[in-house]
Amino acid sequence: MSSNELVRTAIVVLRVSDGPDMVAEELVRRGASVRTVRVAAVVDRPDDVVRDAIGVLERFAWVAVTSANAARRLGPFADRWPRDTRVGVVGPATLAAVESIGLRANAVATQGTAADLARSVEAGPVLFLAASNARADLPTALERRGIEVLTVVAYDVGPIALDVESVAMVRSSDALVAMAPSAIDALDSLEEPARSSARRVPLVAFGPSTARRAVELEWPVTNVAATREPRAVADAVAVTLDATPGR
Repeated sequence: MSSNELVRTAIVVLRVSDGPDMVAEELVRRGASVRTVRVAAVVDRPDDVVRDAIGVLERFAWVAVTSANAARRLGPFADRWPRDTRVGVVGPATLAAVESIGLRANAVATQGTAADLARSVEAGPVLFLAASNARADLPTALERRGIEVLTVVAYDVGPIALDVESVAMVRSSDALVAMAPSAIDALDSLEEPARSSARRVPLVAFGPSTARRAVELEWPVTNVAATREPRAVADAVAVTLDATPGR
């Protein structure tokens, strides 16, 4: 694909928090006009509460994180990281967050899913550091194999209602990129006539969890990114727009 196949397209990226947005950057690189809309806010739980819930970090064979926000909460442990405790991550954003605090990932889920990461973990106990609304895909997959998992909630995710400007951007865009299940929740909360307009905009889901949430709410999904790599998401957008009538 060319580096400008998305020229003259308006893309809205619906994401949870602020910070680096590699997907938006890739879409811009390909020529799209990109607007980011926050659909939820991250509220960290106190460090001492998280520390007490974790206990002795050395007892874990693996620490698994499936979001950049969870990876960020490993920062206080980075300077004294146990030599035998390995780190598993999902996707490039989570990997970048782990590396930014000076840690190294021992496993990166190639398919960008928690279930895929679970296949890389061969022993426990496993610490799963997560959001309060995180799906149980990883713990469930590990526990089925007899691997002990402790889930510790490091942060909460609170919804942000879309304001008038954000709703207008959604309705007038050529495509939407939903970066998390919370993005589907935000769209589903729209009132008419904005809701019907938003349902007609082609939507690309960032991954399986987001796509599953869309199915649960019967929200139409046009495409699902093959992996969490920014280029895979941009590819999915390009394919979606190529198949859209009138484009």
